[in-house]
Amino acid sequence: MTTNDPAAAAPAAASTDGPAADARAADVSEAVSAGTGAIVLVISTFESREQAEPIARALVEERLAACANLLPGCLSIYRWQGAIERADEALMLVKTTRDRYPALERRLHELHPYELPEIVAVAPARVLAAYADWVAGETRPTGSDLDSRPADRS
Repeated sequence: MTTNDPAAAAPAAASTDGPAADARAADVSEAVSAGTGAIVLVISTFESREQAEPIARALVEERLAACANLLPGCLSIYRWQGAIERADEALMLVKTTRDRYPALERRLHELHPYELPEIVAVAPARVLAAYADWVAGETRPTGSDLDSRPADRS
């Protein structure tokens, strides 16, 4: 049987523990972190889409993010101060570069209304090269961006 699915031609998955798994994880980590424009996906949650939207817009306007997706209807179940909590939230997915991530994290933490905001950065294993180039271009500071950025308070 022939197929165009590359996964179908791949060998069966190996064990997920031991030295071979460690080597595979190191290979993925090295591939993802190669180059200064590596893409980072940042995950955060908010009480609502309306609460998240101005923050998403600020991150894009300040060129800290190329794009932010707001996904309402996220049900979160978590432990907070000893109790199991349940909350309807909006999930925000933000695309940035590894180089811009520290500034994005600081700004998102500054703007976020939660006492302890979820700010999780994930390095994707693969990204379409043209998309990665677009993200890098849209997050590259320009002269006017540098002049209009809020002062660093650290």
